[in-house]
Amino acid sequence: MLETTNHEARAHRPEGINPGRARGAIRRLYDQEELAPARLSAPLLIRPDGEATGALPGEVDLVGLSHHVRRLAALGLGGVKVFAAGHDHDPRGSAAIAPDNRMLRAIETIKTHAPQLAVTTEACGCSWTSTHECVLRHDDGRIDLTNTYELMSQMALMHAAAGADAISPTAMLDGSIRAVRHALNDAGWRDVSVNPNIAVDTALYEPFKALMGTQPAAGRRTGLQIDTARLVPASVDCAHRWLAEGADTLTLQPVMTNTDALAALAARTNTPVVAYSTSGEWAALQAVPASVAMDYHRMLFRLGAGHVLSFAAEKIAQTLQNGPRS
Repeated sequence: MLETTNHEARAHRPEGINPGRARGAIRRLYDQEELAPARLSAPLLIRPDGEATGALPGEVDLVGLSHHVRRLAALGLGGVKVFAAGHDHDPRGSAAIAPDNRMLRAIETIKTHAPQLAVTTEACGCSWTSTHECVLRHDDGRIDLTNTYELMSQMALMHAAAGADAISPTAMLDGSIRAVRHALNDAGWRDVSVNPNIAVDTALYEPFKALMGTQPAAGRRTGLQIDTARLVPASVDCAHRWLAEGADTLTLQPVMTNTDALAALAARTNTPVVAYSTSGEWAALQAVPASVAMDYHRMLFRLGAGHVLSFAAEKIAQTLQNGPRS
C-alpha cells in the first residue's frame, strides 16, 4: 500500500516545479535571509593610544575609534560591546570609577559618532584590578561581596551616564545583577538594560585575555564559571537566577562549543539570549570561507539566539552587503 501511495504521489507531482529548480524570484519569496547586520554586534577592545596591534577585530584606540564605529554603523551592525584596557591597576579597581577613564571616553565617542549603535559595556573588575580578578577579595582570599557589588554598581551608573544602553555584569557572581539593577533604577536609569553573562569555563577566552591583560594571577576563573560537565542544567539554573535578580537579557559565552546550552536557554527562558562567539573562535572562523562562517552564524539563530555578538560581525556584514546568495 505504501509503495502504491508513493508511486501515485510521484505520478501526480508536476514536472519541473521542484523548489530547487524554481526561478530566483520565486525562491526569494520563501528563502528569506535570517542573517542580517542589524542582528549582529561587534566587540570593541579599547586599547591605549598607539598600542592597537590588529590581533583581533575591533581592537582600536580612542584616536581611531570614531572612524571605526562610523564604519560599523555604515555596514548596518546593530551594536557593539565595549571592553577597555590599559589602566592604572590597584587591588580595589579604583580606575574603573575614575572620571574620564578610557571606558567612559569610548562610550561618549561612540554615541557621538554612531548614535544608532546599541552600546553594551562590561562592568567587571578584571580590566581594573591588579589581580585581574573579576571580583574584589579580602586579604584571606574570600570574595569581598559588599565592595564588589559597590564597584560594579558605580561602574554601571557611570556607563549609563556616559550613554551606554545596556550594562553587562560579567563576574558570574550571585547578587551582582540585583545590585546593578537596583542602582540603575534608583538613579533614574530604568530604561538601561542589564545583560549578565552565562560564562562557561574554557580556553576560548585566551586570545582576548592575553591581549587585554585580564588573565588572573591565580589562573583560570574556574570557580566563577560553569563547568562543562553539567553544562545544560547549570546554564538554565544560572539563567533563572539572573532573571530573578532583574536581568533583561542574557549572554551565553562562548557559543561554539556550547550550542546545546544555547538551545536549552532559548527553549526554557522567555528572554532574548545573546550568543557570544568569543576571541578563541575567531581563529577557526578565519580558517573557513566567508560563506561557512555565515552558515555558522545562521545556525546560532536557528538554535534560538536573539542576537549574536561576534568577532566576525564586521566580516559577515561586509559579505552580506555584497549581495544576496545566488
